[in-house]
Amino acid sequence: MKSGERNRNSSGESTSSSEVDPGDYIPTPPDGGWGWVVVASSFMCFVIVDGLGYSFGVLLPLWVDVFQESRGKVSLIGSLLNGMYLCAGPIVSGLTNRFGCRAVAIAGSIFATIAFVASSFSNNITVLLLTYGFLGGLGFGLIYLPAVVIVGYYFEKRRAIATGIAVCGSGVGTFIFAPVNAIMIDAFDWRNLVMIQAAIVLNACVFGMLMRPLEPTKKMKQYQRKAQMENAKKKAIRGRKRNAHSDSSMPCADDFTKLKEIKDRKERANEKRTISETSDLLNGIKAHEIHPRIESGYAKTQPKPFLSAPRLRHDSTHHVEKTDYSRPMYRQDIFYSGSIYNIPQFKTSGSDVREYITSITHIPDTPSPSCWDRCTCLPVSVVDTMKDMLDLSLLKDFSFLMICVGNIFAMTGFYVPFSYIVDHAMQWDIPKTDAAFLLSIIGITNTIGRILSGLLVDIFKLNALVINNCALVLSAVLLFVEPFCTSYELLIGFAVFYGLCVAAYISLTSIIICDLLGLKKLTNAFGLLTLARGIAGVYGPPVAGAVYNATGSYNYSFWLGGLMFALGAACHLVLHLPCVKNKGDESVSGEIVIAEEEDNKMVNDNEDNDESDDNELKKDKDEIV
Repeated sequence: MKSGERNRNSSGESTSSSEVDPGDYIPTPPDGGWGWVVVASSFMCFVIVDGLGYSFGVLLPLWVDVFQESRGKVSLIGSLLNGMYLCAGPIVSGLTNRFGCRAVAIAGSIFATIAFVASSFSNNITVLLLTYGFLGGLGFGLIYLPAVVIVGYYFEKRRAIATGIAVCGSGVGTFIFAPVNAIMIDAFDWRNLVMIQAAIVLNACVFGMLMRPLEPTKKMKQYQRKAQMENAKKKAIRGRKRNAHSDSSMPCADDFTKLKEIKDRKERANEKRTISETSDLLNGIKAHEIHPRIESGYAKTQPKPFLSAPRLRHDSTHHVEKTDYSRPMYRQDIFYSGSIYNIPQFKTSGSDVREYITSITHIPDTPSPSCWDRCTCLPVSVVDTMKDMLDLSLLKDFSFLMICVGNIFAMTGFYVPFSYIVDHAMQWDIPKTDAAFLLSIIGITNTIGRILSGLLVDIFKLNALVINNCALVLSAVLLFVEPFCTSYELLIGFAVFYGLCVAAYISLTSIIICDLLGLKKLTNAFGLLTLARGIAGVYGPPVAGAVYNATGSYNYSFWLGGLMFALGAACHLVLHLPCVKNKGDESVSGEIVIAEEEDNKMVNDNEDNDESDDNELKKDKDEIV
């Protein structure tokens, strides 16, 4: 074997199965049932991860006094906590694809708990940055992404409402933990407070255990199908034996036995001839092109030798493992949070969920050479996902480049209120508990905003990009106005509107990407965008803190955040220019045409194969006669 070769046996994923019927091994989302338990577990994971992350501003004044460090340096703890779980997205996606949502979420809960416990023994800010910020953020990433993926894995037609319920945990968690942290600061010292938080994070293990893997119903259906076929054959043979004496033109059971033997010989000859040509035929063939169409709830494949042929990667040979068809990250819509009724592939499938899922399940087969081919120590399923999510060639697309740059600017200002509004309010002599309640208000209005933005897009059919851009502009205006909110009532008003605006900005991301770039690029775009947001989230609050240290006022910090939101809005507004908009429309229209052509081609192939089978059967009957 060549040095560059590796197969699925090396990662413990390969089996010796000779034939794989994709339709039997691709799980169909139940759109209910245990899925609602999964939604509840995902909701609680968001409560823990985003609740603790967004309420960090309550701890900022405390740690500034304890460690006698600048606000910019202390804010880096919270920004690492929030930014790292976004930066870890592509890596965690690969792990989720390989080990499943349940195992990754449980591991993340344990990892984050250990990090929080270790941080409670910190004697300086540097150790706290490493443990509470960096390691805690990685652990949160291992919880956060499986909570996102599992909902999309269990729901299709009801995905919009299921995802909406789950992500509302973000706002609810902020609403709960902001005042709770303020109360616990008065009741305990900060070390005991962090230990209590570690115990709360450990509860994510329980919610991770509820993320039961979705299994295909292949075995039951195959058994029922075989039983029905055997019963039909027996009845046909008994009927023909009874009628043989009265209808000499009707073939008897022996004739059918001879017919079966002839067909078996022909099939074996065809298989030998086809297998010898497989390596040539597979060049340039995508995995989704060999997937079957779904008819009457069951999968049919043509031709079978393609499915048993090796799956090729650059300078290496792979076999498609049966479990690969059930891996979540191979589904192109796994990060889509809107209604699938708006997706072109679902429309061309005739609103058949089974056929739609089969058409969007894509396993890479013969990719071009890249640096990822050197990762021979990693399982193929991990490398496939990371390569897909971190494909930088997408940055050549002008629309996505503007979205990416715009999100870097916007996320630089996004965490400024979460980090500093409590400390800013306390400088106006507002009690600590009341100041912490401002974060709770942002949290609960964030929940309301996510629901409203979803309704506007899915029910009232408003343009997601327009709503997103309006939210960015209003967020910029609010941050410019915040320094003039010198009373508690005005700060409450700021918190209400800011929570509503940023909710639309965060929740509509996948819908905007799908509208502009198409479903096939969603995973790639989501991975790069999550990474960009994470990086901006890490340096945003420290920069705003450095501005406070230089000026002695939070006014300039909030104005900086407003400027970043304004620049982000400007990048997104560019997408409304006619030249850019027309290019995006052509891209999505091209995807619709391709989907329809593939659908028609599969229909014609099935009809041709059926006609060919009928002709062969007629010919064999003539031979017997």
